[in-house]
Amino acid sequence: MTMFATLFIACLFLAPPLYAQDSYSEFERGLELSGSQREQVESIRNKYIGEWQLLRQESMRKRLELRELNRDPQANAEKIGRLRDEVRGLDTAKQNVYRQYRSEVSRSLSDKQRQRYNTFCDQERRKGPPRSMRPGRHGR
Repeated sequence: MTMFATLFIACLFLAPPLYAQDSYSEFERGLELSGSQREQVESIRNKYIGEWQLLRQESMRKRLELRELNRDPQANAEKIGRLRDEVRGLDTAKQNVYRQYRSEVSRSLSDKQRQRYNTFCDQERRKGPPRSMRPGRHGR
């Protein structure tokens, strides 16, 4: 599920909880984006969503594999370590994609909009799941 800009990249790429959708809709109206800004933001989101979703899916797959290995007393410690490193690498890659996204969106906003946007993104990130990037539409 993807949402328009709730918690940009988990603010960017998964449908957020209903409270976040309402929160973002209100926020977006307050930003007063022009038609061309809306198009630009949508284009930026579309540019990054596929990559972020692939990274997220791969991270989830690796986490499940790691969970299974951790349950197995006979599991290879080296393989567990390698998987942990891969998960960390995927998490870092997701964070980098999110930062790029926010940066591009931010450049399409006026100074006043950018300040509101950054404040909103930061507040929403603190509210949501700390381990995953949240969907959203705008960047820093």
